[in-house]
Amino acid sequence: MQSVDSKETTKIIMEFVATITSLKIYPQAHPQVIFLIDRLFNSISKVFNAVPDFTLFIVGDNIVAYGKPLLNTGPAGQTFVDILNKKGVERITLLPGLPKSQLIHFVNDLADSKLESIPSRSHIRLGKIVFDGVLEKRDGSADEFTEILFFQYMAAQELKAIYSGMQNNESLDSNRAKNLVIEFIRIFKKFMDPLKLLASIKSDDEYTYVHVTNVALLTVSFADFLGFYGKTLEDIGVSALLHDVGKMVIPDEILNKPGPLNSYERAIMETHTIRGAQYIGQQKNIPNLTILTALEHHIKFNGTGYPNIKKNWQPNIISQMIIVADIYDALRSKRPYSEPMSQDKAIDIIRRDSGSIFNPTLVENFLVMLGA
Repeated sequence: MQSVDSKETTKIIMEFVATITSLKIYPQAHPQVIFLIDRLFNSISKVFNAVPDFTLFIVGDNIVAYGKPLLNTGPAGQTFVDILNKKGVERITLLPGLPKSQLIHFVNDLADSKLESIPSRSHIRLGKIVFDGVLEKRDGSADEFTEILFFQYMAAQELKAIYSGMQNNESLDSNRAKNLVIEFIRIFKKFMDPLKLLASIKSDDEYTYVHVTNVALLTVSFADFLGFYGKTLEDIGVSALLHDVGKMVIPDEILNKPGPLNSYERAIMETHTIRGAQYIGQQKNIPNLTILTALEHHIKFNGTGYPNIKKNWQPNIISQMIIVADIYDALRSKRPYSEPMSQDKAIDIIRRDSGSIFNPTLVENFLVMLGA
């Protein structure tokens, strides 16, 4: 993954602190403030030549950038952490095309001691690091936590890049998808706990990509638990990773609607399975299984769901595994229209729908894997 040199990142943090400190002393129109804002804006603009976004995490007293804690940031680094902690900000993502006006509003908000929280803007995304209930009880080192945190950020960003191919009517990068699955398998084998690896960063603007990475992780973990291995396990991972690619052609106002869909919107949403399968079928070097799982992942065990292919159609077993992982993570996630359920409640729903929505044998094994 592309990254910015740690010295350059530290320099930007120091420039942030200098600008914020000046705004606490001088009015915005003061020449010193104008100079510092211009310098900070130019430094941030330059990094977009190397990376698709500039993201910092605050983990305890550490500033984490591109998977590694920044060392030797000195008093400026601690001041930066303190400022963000007071505003409840644990993640900053700056996007290319950042207008200077947004940067000015942002540093003014950071300098304003009366503000307890700061809103995100179109090119400045702010968030908190939210943990799954199991992850909150995690026993592990700060290094382990940082590795998991970076893995989740990297996976969501990679998936976003892979899915954008359909959105832009481009060919799918099969090697990128396979490499991401190999990384899934590597990190799962290292930590051996799928719940620990579920995404710790959850915000509305990232939901689709974070959810799909979670589903892929759960499906790979489940397949490994059931005894799949080698190339078959990789093919399952690619299939889980790409199962929802058809959603890239669904309008955002439907995909992210904060409430139930009407009949027209529902009909549009339900086309994503066929459109995803058609898109994958046109790509090179993608497992045939991936076409099936894109088509079938909303067909229930009892034959209902969509698309309505033909009577008594039996979905592939991997499609049936994906629907279990898909619904479990959806229940456990914060979505545009609902808050996350507790793990116990989500498991109760999975058990309740065993034999109707879900293959009962798969449910039994999935819950054993989760330790439920």
